[in-house]
Formats: sequence, C-alpha cells, structure tokens
Amino acid sequence: MRSVIVRGEDRGRDSYGIVSFQRDGSVVEIKNVGRPSNSLGDERFVFSTSTIVMNNDRAEPTTEYVENKRSNDIQPFGRNIYVTHNGVIANDHELELRYNITRSSKIDSAILPPLFEKLWNGTASELQRIVRDVVLGSFALAVVDKRNPNRVAIACNYKPIFLEYDLEHDVMFFTSLESYLEDASKPVWETNPLRQMTPYSLMTIDTQKKTEQFSLWKPDPAAEKKALVVCSAGLDSTIAAKVMVDRGYDVTLLHFKYRHRAEKREEESIKLIASRLNAGLLIVDTSLFKDVIGHSRLTETFEEIQTDRAGEAGAEFAHEWVPARNLIFLAIATGISEAHKFGFVVLGNNLEEAGAFPDNEMIFVNKLKEVLPYATNLQNRVRLEMPVGNLMKHEIVKLGTSINAPLDLTWSCYEGGRTHCGRCGPCYMRRKAFEMNGLIDPVAYESN
Repeated sequence: MRSVIVRGEDRGRDSYGIVSFQRDGSVVEIKNVGRPSNSLGDERFVFSTSTIVMNNDRAEPTTEYVENKRSNDIQPFGRNIYVTHNGVIANDHELELRYNITRSSKIDSAILPPLFEKLWNGTASELQRIVRDVVLGSFALAVVDKRNPNRVAIACNYKPIFLEYDLEHDVMFFTSLESYLEDASKPVWETNPLRQMTPYSLMTIDTQKKTEQFSLWKPDPAAEKKALVVCSAGLDSTIAAKVMVDRGYDVTLLHFKYRHRAEKREEESIKLIASRLNAGLLIVDTSLFKDVIGHSRLTETFEEIQTDRAGEAGAEFAHEWVPARNLIFLAIATGISEAHKFGFVVLGNNLEEAGAFPDNEMIFVNKLKEVLPYATNLQNRVRLEMPVGNLMKHEIVKLGTSINAPLDLTWSCYEGGRTHCGRCGPCYMRRKAFEMNGLIDPVAYESN
C-alpha cells in the first residue's frame, strides 16, 4: 500500500492524505503537504483491525489553489462519510446553495461528503442517482461511511479506475493508473488480474466480497435508436446498414469521397442504396487521403490491374491499403454522432478482410469501443457496432440475400469503370462468395 501511494505521486505532488478505517468505526488519518516520498515515513496506517484504506495524492488545479493548506484542505474529505475524488466538480457552488450545505474547504471535492450526508440513504442505487443526476463534472471517486467501515463505493465517468485483487493477501486495490499496481518483474503466472472499471459505472464492494454494480449513463431514448453507418456502397457496409434497419434503427449512411479510384461509381451507388433503404445520407467530401496522407494506390496511381493473380493476391494482402482509413472514418463518424445525437456508429468490417487489413479485425473495433467514452463530452454516449465483423465473405453474401439487402445496387470494385473489373481483390472475393452460395451475382463484370 505504501508503494502504491508513493507511485501515485506521479499524478499528484501537492499534498497527500490517508484515512484508514477500523472495524470499530474509528479512523486513522495521515495528511501532509508535498510528496509522500518526502514525508511518508514509518507511520502505521494498516492494522489488524483495518478494513479499508483510502488515499489521495493531489495535483492542485489552478482554479482550486490554496496557498496555506490546512488538514481540511487535504483529501480524503469527511467526518462520517469520507470521499476521495479525482476530477472536477463543476457545480459545487450551486450545490452548496441549493442544499444549504457548508464544506470544510473551498476545494470543489469538499462539497461531496456533506452532499452525501444530506441526500444519501446508504443504498447503492440512491448513490447512483446522486452521482449521475446531481453532481456535474468529471470524477473517479471512492466513498466510505465510517459507520459502515466494511463497504466502499467507487464510481467513475471518463476518469479511470483500475482494480487488482491480491489473492495471496486477500486484498483489493483500486487506483487511477494501472502502472501504480503493476509489477513488471513478476512472471506472468504470478501476476494478479488487473482490470479497468467500466467508464460511467458505480460499484460497491464489501469485505465479504459482495458487490453491486450500476451504470451512470443517462438514458437518451432518441439517440438509442439512431445509427450512423459508415458505408462505402460495398457489400459489407450495405448489408450492415440493412441489418440495422431491420433491427428498427433510424439509419443514416455516411459516405466518404476521398479522391479514390471508384469515387464516382460509389457515389452513384450510395445514393441508390440510401433511397432503397429509406435511409438518410451524409456525403463527406475530403481530399485528405490524396493531398495530405498519400501513399496509397487507390488515391495516387490509376494504372489498370494486369496480373492474372491480382484478385487472389489482393484478397490476401493489403496492396490497396489506405493509411489509417477506418480509424479516420470512425473518428469523423464519432464527431458527427456526438453532435447530432446518433447513439451508434456502424462499420462493415469483417473477418474475411481482417486477414489482409488490420482495421477490419474485431479487436480494432473493440479497442475503439473502450476509447470512445474518453473521446466525447460528458454523457455523450456513442457506441460502435460491427454487424458482420465475425463473418467471412460467403457468410456475408448469404446474410445479405436472406434479409433482402440491395446487393444489386452495391459497388465493390476498386476500379471505377462502367462495370466491375472482375480482377481486383474485392471483385475476386465477391464473385467467389456468390459462387460458394450457388447464387448469381446481380452485378456485371468486365472479365470472366
């Protein structure tokens, strides 16, 4: 515990406080100005009677500067209910007036203990309501009532909390950065499980290992039924769009014109697809990939595909890679979704193309899912969906046929000719997928 506190000064060097809760309801406090590495000596704060230990290493914001710090200005704050908080409480003055409460320090976090004393009935569900609906700002916080010293509540929105259970000592640790818990010298089989708490969640944990968990997202029924589908007009994204339509979502297609070879044909197709699906359509015109990023055959060179094995080779290796394309597309889609209240961004990535294109791999989308709560503002929830992410091309065609997706309107070819070229990687995979299903492809090809 001492080691974790000292490591934590990486994010807070102005003051530190430790409160150790005992089974009989008493507390032991250590509070000092400066770094714990400079003044935390051999003082004991873990005893045989200890149940929970809370610590805060504070980085003092400019707006919360206290020149001459007293014990009351050092977290954890509280008398009966103790709180340690990382983040900003933006409505602290409003809460003080609204509920006629007085805090022990001008520091914003000091509003939380008297607020909880006033409003909280002790249940986890009521704490969820207060933290979600009453408090405005960013937070990772821990709450302990010394009258119930066997339970801690921890909650966070986009401020992180990491959890680790030490099996050997039967101790649960929680902290704001995983590196404060990690021990890189341990062999992998000795490392205890470490996981991040879900953003926008609240959890209670007691010494009998009983837990309760709650979401801190505020429901937004309108956004919950709106989906923005990144759609090239190809098979995968068009079928993904039809899946979302069939699930009852209000679907808008997001199409990018990025100066690529098939831009004109794709634009013609996407307009027809949007009309057939009765979906909205946003077209983003950008020259970023050609004029700034470059280094892609799809935007820079326009020679014909000549080799006989080009299709198969193109299906197995990303010859036509566009640097970070899906990452950039999804970043733009997330911004649009936050601004226009789309609850979901949908991508047509798939298992087949993940063999050649890393931004089609499911882990790419799953990792972005983890990032999005930190990329949008408070309570602006945007989630990612990948309806065909686990499917091979022949399975996608089978699905598309079964749900009556507008496959006849799709454009898969890298080239922008009058018909599909029949030679590039997407043409090869498409033709094979229809053939494997014993189906006739409804689009025409230049070559047999």
